[in-house]
Amino acid sequence: MWIMRRPTTVTRLIQAAAALWVAGCLGGCMMSDAPPRARVGDGCFIGGCSAEICSDDPQVFSPCIWHDAYVCFRDAACGRQPGGACGWTPTPELTACLASHDPLPGSPPGSPPGSP
Repeated sequence: MWIMRRPTTVTRLIQAAAALWVAGCLGGCMMSDAPPRARVGDGCFIGGCSAEICSDDPQVFSPCIWHDAYVCFRDAACGRQPGGACGWTPTPELTACLASHDPLPGSPPGSPPGSP
């Protein structure tokens, strides 16, 4: 038989701290502090868990693993590139932002912005 007790101050503090921690994790993972402002065009779509993928597939998805360089795509333009494929349009701002972060997984050093 369980006896219901009123929460103590310590219990309430622990619950509040846990709620703040979870909110902070979700906020960072979902970039809720500043919604993505990326632009799209030419039949390209922004996808992926962190809005880090520019492709011609509106249903593309990715694992929800945050990399600090993903912040660079918030204002980036997603569109058809000279080769015909969708991709992030390299601009001085995007290139500088990506260069200021660790390389994205699978990207060889010196590769174009957002390329795998």
